[in-house]
Amino acid sequence: MKQVNFKRVAIQHFLSVGEEPVTVDFSKGLHVITGSNKDKPDRRNAIGKSTIADSIYFAIFGDTLRELKKDLIPNNITGGKTHVELDFDVVLPKETNQYKVVRHLNPSKVFIFKDGVDITRDSISNTNKFICDVTSATPSIFQNCVIMTVNNAVPFMAKSKIEKRKFIEDIFGMEVFSKMLAQLRIEYNEIKRDHDIEVTKLTEIKNQRSNYNKQKEALLNKRLEKKQLYVERKENNIDEKDKLVSSLDEFKDQDTSEIEDTINNLKEKLVTVECKIDEKIEDVSTKKAELSHSKATYSKIGTDEAECPVCLRSMEAHDVEHLEKEKSTLKKKLINFGETIKGLNEGLEKAKVAKSTIQKAINNNTNKLSEAKLANQKRESIQQRINQLGEWLEELEIDLNAVDNNDTDFDTLINETGERLTEIESKVESFRKDLANLDLVKYVVSEEGVKSFIVNKLLELLNSKLLTYLRKLDANSICIFNEYFEEEITNEKNKICSYFNFSGAERKSIDLACLFTFSDMRRMQGGVKYNLAIYDELFDSSFDEKGIELVTQILQERTEELDECSIVISHRKESIKAVTGEVIFIEKENGISRRVDYNEQ
Repeated sequence: MKQVNFKRVAIQHFLSVGEEPVTVDFSKGLHVITGSNKDKPDRRNAIGKSTIADSIYFAIFGDTLRELKKDLIPNNITGGKTHVELDFDVVLPKETNQYKVVRHLNPSKVFIFKDGVDITRDSISNTNKFICDVTSATPSIFQNCVIMTVNNAVPFMAKSKIEKRKFIEDIFGMEVFSKMLAQLRIEYNEIKRDHDIEVTKLTEIKNQRSNYNKQKEALLNKRLEKKQLYVERKENNIDEKDKLVSSLDEFKDQDTSEIEDTINNLKEKLVTVECKIDEKIEDVSTKKAELSHSKATYSKIGTDEAECPVCLRSMEAHDVEHLEKEKSTLKKKLINFGETIKGLNEGLEKAKVAKSTIQKAINNNTNKLSEAKLANQKRESIQQRINQLGEWLEELEIDLNAVDNNDTDFDTLINETGERLTEIESKVESFRKDLANLDLVKYVVSEEGVKSFIVNKLLELLNSKLLTYLRKLDANSICIFNEYFEEEITNEKNKICSYFNFSGAERKSIDLACLFTFSDMRRMQGGVKYNLAIYDELFDSSFDEKGIELVTQILQERTEELDECSIVISHRKESIKAVTGEVIFIEKENGISRRVDYNEQ
């Protein structure tokens, strides 16, 4: 068992204590802290008695029982540096160590020494925690097991259910279960958060994979529709191609060069004939002009005029013969011209007939050439269509091969999401197993688990001790705790009552019975024993003389049985009668409290 023996406290510039240090040694026995107020001789309050309890609490926790602000703790008259020293021993089965805690304000500092060696931590908060670990103390334990302050601490029974449960767990040393449960809850919440994140991811990936599958299915359906369309086109193109190939026989390839040569020859002949026609027309015109001129000349030959109409000379007898002869010659010439012109006209008509014949031949051959070219063009168009259909059929074959393939770009995405899905499902399953295990462990350390088993084992002892102290205090009530640390208080008429149904003295009896019980349970089950118990104004309110006598008897028994230093803070002179140790007398003058020797009067 661990035992914490408080030995001494020294106070300076703390609350009402000034420059002169106040020192108290914690020796075995029942001690009383009392005093007088020279500033108000008729009053015994506000002289600094409770400062002793506050200083011990301040040294360990860095705070006061009254929860004063830090700037209100230093003495406001002296203005000096607050200094509190607390000496204690920690006795373990194999060793005993001496500790000293030194705490200052203005500025705030705290030091802890072990066997004279400074073991102060790197910060005030860490040092405070270390001091609590060394003393195995918590504010709740200290206020309910070591120091009972009537005016400044809430009695155990007046605390909330949560505060009561936490305190009793501390008493039983089961705070580890609460810490474990709190840690498990933190771990559970962290895993639950990760689990929920992965479940969300899982849902998203499932939806994503489902969308990919739907898109793939839609794509394959489109491919099937395209395939049907391609097959239909292929069949139509094959039918059309076969028909066009069959129709090629109707349009044999024709050689147009012979026809073109014929046309060219005919055109050359046509040109020749046209030239002849032009020549004959010109000849006819010339002959007709000569004929006309000869006719005019002929008509003038043989005139009666004295002059020749031709040469304009005087007509002679021999000229008449000559004229007749000339006239006969012209007549023959006119006949020749007529025959020549006639022959030329006949030749012209024949040339025109020849031209017409050639022109018809040209037209016929031109028509043949046009028909041949049209046929060749038709054949070429058919062949081009056949070639185009052939290209389309090749392309359709490629397209059909493409749509026949079930592979898509979504396959890789589906495979990747499948792998991620498997991975996350594994994580989710792992988290679920962890959560299930944590649920089981949480149950084990919960109120219904192993804690309930331990509590049921300890409740009988706790209730038994509580009943013992209530009887010693002659209380007219019985208090029993259940496994959930909920109390049931019955009065002397065996009726269930609330703590607040009782009078002040009756509540004080319950409070003291709880205090003594919890102190014993802490010592027996918590593995820690404190040699100090302080009762602030225990005798000054609520209790009558009989009550004070019973409490005093219990305190004296505890000091003997437990080697305990019990200190009662009181302003009643009657309290001094109970002292088996020393009287710590505090005197206040000019607002400053100091310790003086007690002179019994």
